[in-house]
Amino acid sequence: MKLLMECHEGRVVSLFLENGFLERCVEKGAEVKVISQATTVPGFVERYGIEGVSWAALPVHRDLTRFEALAMRIGRKFSTSGMAGARRLLWSAFERPSLARKAGAEQRLIREFKPDVVFSPNIAEGFGRRLIGAAGAMGIPSVGNLASWDNTYRPLRVRPDEITCWSDRAERELCAWCAYRADQVKVTGAPAFDPYFRDGATWNREKLCKEMALDPARPIILYASLGQFRPFMDETGTFAALVEALDQGLVPGNPQIVLRLHPLSRLVYFDPFLNRADVTVSRFKGYIPGMMWTPMRDEVILAGNLMRHADVCISPGSTMTIEPAIFDTPTLLPVVNLYTQEAYTEFFRQIWLEGHFREIVEKSWVPVVRTVEELGGAITKALGEPSWYGEGRAAIRETILGPLDGQATERIAAIVVRPRERNA
Repeated sequence: MKLLMECHEGRVVSLFLENGFLERCVEKGAEVKVISQATTVPGFVERYGIEGVSWAALPVHRDLTRFEALAMRIGRKFSTSGMAGARRLLWSAFERPSLARKAGAEQRLIREFKPDVVFSPNIAEGFGRRLIGAAGAMGIPSVGNLASWDNTYRPLRVRPDEITCWSDRAERELCAWCAYRADQVKVTGAPAFDPYFRDGATWNREKLCKEMALDPARPIILYASLGQFRPFMDETGTFAALVEALDQGLVPGNPQIVLRLHPLSRLVYFDPFLNRADVTVSRFKGYIPGMMWTPMRDEVILAGNLMRHADVCISPGSTMTIEPAIFDTPTLLPVVNLYTQEAYTEFFRQIWLEGHFREIVEKSWVPVVRTVEELGGAITKALGEPSWYGEGRAAIRETILGPLDGQATERIAAIVVRPRERNA
């Protein structure tokens, strides 16, 4: 069988190419062609190229036209109003034909390669819109992957025939909010977590501390920044609250902080804290030109061990609010900002509480702290009683994270390359 897939961003490289997705597909008898703008980057094809895999470069089209944006919003309204049939008709009768008309390069590649299936590894970003549209118009089945736990909280930019996702929760949301049928959605777990379970990926505390120049005898506080998603939103004031709690002596044990920067965080904004002896910076360094940040496997393994051996994790809303539950590490959700409290509270309410964090907060799966004093007290509580909020972390594992066995990439590969009939 022949598989045609697109790979236009660093996260897809991390989730799939770094996790051996191409090797798994080839082992299952597939001939694979990868569409990627990174084919011109020195070393890229050499790193991921194997026998049975070929490469193609096509222009990248991510931005939506006015018609596409309007159709996406109308489709979302249909889906959430119980009009699943209308949503599917909007795609098949209007959106897909419109995309196919623009997809001349994709159609030529499809006619040349003659794939049995096409695959878009991150449908929330929409890089595969024209590919999926062209394939559908030509009767080629398509599979897409929902790359994160929060992607259902915004309209999907593309509608493949089948979708793989993290968990049963995501499956229910895809059916309720995106007008998919249950038989079109496959729960696989998250490829992002697979490296945590690979042979040799589990370090002891001493190895982590040697790698990070930390003191294994002192408590480790892992602070994962949110990311500079809005130009004028300050994210340093929350970290400043943590530093203030330590400076006021609210946390015992002379703890050390690992400042784990989101790839979209600005390191320069945190400059006032970087000369402190109790602060160590950690961040992803992998980057592919034109594809943004690209966490490599060793970097992901390091991040996993930081969460495994941290005594407390603190994150104001990144995925690292839920990931530490994999390792049953106590985690705090701060809604405090020493500089822009009112704007920060409103941001948290609008973006997090009205979206993917609503269930976490309403069901009290992690403690939410709103002042420096509360933050210091919660850290002290977690240090002295690591089982605190353990039931909440178990609920996160069961409800949000999906299967945690290191086999998500394998399951997705098996789904993508299984035999299919061509669409009518």
